[in-house]
Amino acid sequence: MKEVEPGLRKILERMPEYRPHPRLPSDWLRWQMIERWTVLRHADLAPGMNVLEIGCGPQAIATVPLALAVGSCGRVVALDRGRWGEFHKLVEASGLQRRVIPVQEDARSLPFPDSCFDLVVCIHGARSFESREALVAVVKEMLRVSKERIFIAESSPIAKNKAQKAHLAMYNLRRPVFLALGRGALGDMPYFPPKEMERIAKQAGATRISSKLIDVNMPHHLGWFPIDMIKKVKSKRVRNRLERKWKEAVNMLDQYGEEHPPVIVLNAWK
Repeated sequence: MKEVEPGLRKILERMPEYRPHPRLPSDWLRWQMIERWTVLRHADLAPGMNVLEIGCGPQAIATVPLALAVGSCGRVVALDRGRWGEFHKLVEASGLQRRVIPVQEDARSLPFPDSCFDLVVCIHGARSFESREALVAVVKEMLRVSKERIFIAESSPIAKNKAQKAHLAMYNLRRPVFLALGRGALGDMPYFPPKEMERIAKQAGATRISSKLIDVNMPHHLGWFPIDMIKKVKSKRVRNRLERKWKEAVNMLDQYGEEHPPVIVLNAWK
């Protein structure tokens, strides 16, 4: 915390302890917000900006850093399809609630006119859509409502150490479990490689793309999910296979910990 930018540190110190499941350490939310702040340095944010955030999620993990970055004269329109969870509680705890406007809509069909936002961002949300086609539609809408540029940050499927491999082993089980349960619309697609993220932006209509991989060197605690979900799979063969892979992934997490893989940061122009 001593190395965190003072403005962000003050906000993080106000955040309540929030642990959706017992494997999460008490400081996981702070780590995640620090990671978002780190990747947002590549988004060229400025005070006074009017920013649309796609897929804010139930914990406002990127919303709070965004609200800090745009300053008292800026605004963050935080859009999600309906997973609000502790969003309002955590934004209020940050003290930045006057800068945040929550909106519940489908990102594939945004209710905003063309070119009305200074910047449109999606921070670790590209994986949350149900298909690649849905993501292309979302990026197309992001480009439409931005004045000039959009920013996307997403984990890559690249592992540089055993802790990153452990994260990928657990995270990559989410999609097959959801599909086996007939709940593919929940998303959690495998992370796209950097070149594929560029192709998605190009297919959505971007005329210029700049992307790179960055190492955040931080723990990551959001890959884990309970085996209870797997136990609901009707096919015994599929259930047994997924349970075996889940136990292998848990063993890796217990042995090596869990770390963010390198993150793709991508700016695209309309």
